[in-house]
Amino acid sequence: MIKLSGTLVIKEIKGANGKFCVGDLTTPEGDFKVKEPILDQFAEGRYEGEFSVERFYLSSYVWRGKSTTDIRAKLVDINLSEAVEGEQEATPSEPDPIMTDIQPAQVPSDSAVPVPAAVVSEDAPQDPKYRELLELLGNELAELAWESKPIKLDPTVDRAMFRRQRDMLKTLGYTFDAKEQQWHLKSGD
Repeated sequence: MIKLSGTLVIKEIKGANGKFCVGDLTTPEGDFKVKEPILDQFAEGRYEGEFSVERFYLSSYVWRGKSTTDIRAKLVDINLSEAVEGEQEATPSEPDPIMTDIQPAQVPSDSAVPVPAAVVSEDAPQDPKYRELLELLGNELAELAWESKPIKLDPTVDRAMFRRQRDMLKTLGYTFDAKEQQWHLKSGD
């Protein structure tokens, strides 16, 4: 793993599968594209800090009659020193990573596995809303959401599942704190 200091400019794009975020990481070592699920939590903006990169790799895709090859950085950790949210300069339309990334078979983590009713503890709330949270978030995160506590999503789950989890938290009134990389219930709710 390599740690780089730099600036990550995140842009939100509306695709056929919903909104998604992409980033341009600028460091003294070079410029890299970032298309990791973790970015889908962030608002458009400029984020400065230290970025832990698991690997760099070439990624190619064909979109709207052109072939593009990017040098991508796979981020595994982000430590921000400054976050300036807001719209950035316009960029060309980009394809949704769900459509272009080839996903290796993954074993789902606890936060992505629907929990059968038989596994739920007897003292768990029987409210249908809790059951919905349980199916989407898994035991641990559903309990945190039910208790209105801060939540950190697992960006290693399937990207479509990650987006559904993010959207559910927004529906519940949570907002994402980019520096903490956690979702918090809006104060006053």
